[in-house]
Amino acid sequence: MPKFASVLVAAVLVPVAGCSAGGPDDSGQSETPTRTVEHLFGSSDIPADPQRVVSVSVTSTASLLSLDVPVVASGTTAPSGLTDDSGFFAQWAEVAHERGVEALPGPEVDLEAVAAAEPDVIVGNGFGADAVDEAAYDRLSQLAPTVVLGESDTSWLELTEETAAVFGAEEAGAEVEREYADLVEETSGRLDTGHDVVVLTGTPHGFNVFTEESALGGLVTDLGLTLHEFAEGEAVERADRADTVEVAHENASAFGDSTLLFVNTQDEAVEDYLETAPNLAETPAYREDRAFTLGAESFRMDHYSIPLVAERLTEVLGD
Repeated sequence: MPKFASVLVAAVLVPVAGCSAGGPDDSGQSETPTRTVEHLFGSSDIPADPQRVVSVSVTSTASLLSLDVPVVASGTTAPSGLTDDSGFFAQWAEVAHERGVEALPGPEVDLEAVAAAEPDVIVGNGFGADAVDEAAYDRLSQLAPTVVLGESDTSWLELTEETAAVFGAEEAGAEVEREYADLVEETSGRLDTGHDVVVLTGTPHGFNVFTEESALGGLVTDLGLTLHEFAEGEAVERADRADTVEVAHENASAFGDSTLLFVNTQDEAVEDYLETAPNLAETPAYREDRAFTLGAESFRMDHYSIPLVAERLTEVLGD
């Protein structure tokens, strides 16, 4: 369950900034209802009906867009094979541009650019390269009420639910969840589950293999596929995270009879991985043409990328 999804929805009337303080009979004073929301760094009073939401973390933007939150600007990441030229992730970039979302510098927060976007609420991510730490939160809070959501073990669905609770978008959040459930039901019945699978990325020194704790590992298991289980000593657990384990190039035989599903963030072909790990050619997956790429969108799971990954899985594993 989301860790910070509780929202105190009792409206609190506070004067709009800039209005003069008047006496009890001062009918000219404007008041705006707010709601108190809890998040990683405490609680914040945000407008009950915000009109200018700024996402300072590109990771947060997909959830906001999927819930139809009025995002006017978003942080970005360095343009790459994962993004468009603006630094928006490719799977939702078109939606962002259609809605007129301004691209802000990133992944580090640019306070001047955020202020220029005139936010009435700021949203940040709590983990990863674009995370908002407590010092940045304090500075952002001087510009507008700021909410920081998500930790390293927060699933994309949990993050969506947390975000929906903050903005009173529970109905939209429930619709996102229903769409995912429908996609899982439709796709799972079309996949060949005769072999277990290894979902992995290549590195200069080995492979990062996604576990069931990862968003991608969770997706493939939801779709009825079975993740390969490594014997003791075949994979190295990471001290700082549970979503991946490491397998050395020379231990590619540990993949056994599994089908290999590569997260090819740089548009690599399956043959390209043989350059750094030639012994992959001896695995059953390569010998039997059961090594596939999932596309750059598979690097980051969200409401927009998951249908693309499910479609790709159907293409390569459809029975």
